[in-house]
Amino acid sequence: MLRERNIPYIICGEDTLDYEAVVEKLYREFNIQTLMLGGGAVLNWSFIQAGLCDEVSVVMAPFADGNAKTSTFFTAKEGVSKDTPVSFELLNVESEPDGTVWLRYKVKKAE
Repeated sequence: MLRERNIPYIICGEDTLDYEAVVEKLYREFNIQTLMLGGGAVLNWSFIQAGLCDEVSVVMAPFADGNAKTSTFFTAKEGVSKDTPVSFELLNVESEPDGTVWLRYKVKKAE
């Protein structure tokens, strides 16, 4: 179906996603040198655990809803990613007049 509609795609891994193959194929096939992850908590955490994420950008707005079903930034999922703790180094903080704050962190590599 994707071929019929001329939609580009890649396949990376047999039973599980091979994160390194994803990054390598995106570069080789589409010349993608910078990638923004916006797929959700499991995807974000999986790329961090694979050592393939070098920066985390967080925008905080001055409101909350308290919903128990609100997504987290990062979620480990059994069979998909590890739950090894990761630390960050603050790179920059920007504050907007409306109270919004943009935080940028460098992902520190595991030692």
